[in-house]
Amino acid sequence: MKDKIFKACLKTIEREGWKSFTFAKVSKESGIPLSTFKKHFSSPADVMIHLFQKIDGDVLKHHVASENLSIKDRLFEILMERFDAATPYKPVLRRFWQDWLLAADDFPPLACQGYSSMTWMLEAVGLNPRGISGIIRVQGLTTLYVLTLRTWLDDDSPDLGKTMAFLDKGLSKMERAAAWLNNFS
Repeated sequence: MKDKIFKACLKTIEREGWKSFTFAKVSKESGIPLSTFKKHFSSPADVMIHLFQKIDGDVLKHHVASENLSIKDRLFEILMERFDAATPYKPVLRRFWQDWLLAADDFPPLACQGYSSMTWMLEAVGLNPRGISGIIRVQGLTTLYVLTLRTWLDDDSPDLGKTMAFLDKGLSKMERAAAWLNNFS
């Protein structure tokens, strides 16, 4: 049942945007009782958190670690895999992105999920996300991912050239910053 509810929610978000999304609206349109939504999602943000966790799960399930690649290349690879996993949801993510910063009450749980997602991406490429250096890694990767996401949402080319160029440039800057920070340790 959760999958049916989730799909109904995504359909409404894609059609009407995040600001207009309510469980009552989805309930009325889908014929699913509102009480059923409450069993699976405690807030609208939970719908998007579920989507982000689904994308994380798909990436982690299919990712094959390439230890012979540089750290930069491993991060590039897994973030592009994440964009590939998100592709079926791109229309929903476009509508969500247009509105979500205006929904202040949704920001904290969604920001926490973004942090969690990037923690898992670091784990998958063999980088420790814990401790002070881990916090810096997660925050840097989260920032780069969100900035790259903006490019990806507008990049409809088959090869995602703009997205790959933006991500590569951002990872190069992170690599230089990491090297600089390592000079002080």
